[in-house]
Amino acid sequence: MLKLLKYLKPYTLELISLVALVFGSVAASLQLPDYMAAIINNGIVKSNTGLIFHNGLLMLLVALGGAVCTVGVGYLASKIATGFSRDIRNKVFSRVESFSLVEFDKFSTASLITRSTNDIQQIQTVMVMLLRMVLQAPIMGIWAIFKAYNLAPSLSWIIILAVVILLGVIFIMFAIALPKFKILQKLVDRLNLVTRENLTGLRVIRAFNNEKLEQEKFEKANVDLTTANLFVNRLMVVMQPIMMLILNLTSVLIVWIGASFINSGSLDIGNMIAFMQYAMQVIMAFLMISIVFIMVPRASVSAERVNEVIDTEPVIKDPEKPIFQDNI
Repeated sequence: MLKLLKYLKPYTLELISLVALVFGSVAASLQLPDYMAAIINNGIVKSNTGLIFHNGLLMLLVALGGAVCTVGVGYLASKIATGFSRDIRNKVFSRVESFSLVEFDKFSTASLITRSTNDIQQIQTVMVMLLRMVLQAPIMGIWAIFKAYNLAPSLSWIIILAVVILLGVIFIMFAIALPKFKILQKLVDRLNLVTRENLTGLRVIRAFNNEKLEQEKFEKANVDLTTANLFVNRLMVVMQPIMMLILNLTSVLIVWIGASFINSGSLDIGNMIAFMQYAMQVIMAFLMISIVFIMVPRASVSAERVNEVIDTEPVIKDPEKPIFQDNI
């Protein structure tokens, strides 16, 4: 997929703006727990109503600023990804137009259709996720860990434990998903091939009364593709509750361990609540990365297939300087 990133060059300005908006969105999200801690520690505990209203107003303004940045990130990510896929599709189509029958026999017409449509659509979908999540998740995760450690160093080991478990789950999911995505794209090729054979050879099929045979071929290709899709979708469905279980268990552990520190007077209630919010943001950051990691294998397979078409040089080429002969 890295070979296709050169087509992002026309969108350099949009990418710079996107990174700036991502920083703004992350900064707003990570600033809110600080205001909450101040409200609890200095406002509610000390019955300071003015401080509560002041920090509450600041929280509202920061939240609105973060919302604007988030909307901007979504808009730019969609614009870049759709333009990126359009440019790749044009490149693939131009290359296919120059192919001879040798190249068509090598790829098959059905596969070229899949590579020009479904494969590029997979790349576009993952590109949106990469621009929205992969830029945001590491910044949020690292920044949140740093701020959580400054708030309550004695509870930081809980975040480290949760992150290690998350990374293990992500690695297992990635190892299972990658082979299936490679099979999935080949099954899409097979379904397109069977469908195209039925459409182009419809008269011959009816002439020899082979409708039942063709229906069985299509049924097999359709069932194989459905089975592979069900496996991948079930894998992603299973991942979501596992991540939420880790998130909820982390919250329970923070409250349980943090309560003893509050009783001993070494931790404020507001700091514990802010620490919990930072921990949730760290876990959500890794949750976003895990979702992308599940989708990236399929996009990488699609990118390889698209690159294969773009990099293929036709055997028969038109001469650069053709010689025209006048009619006699």
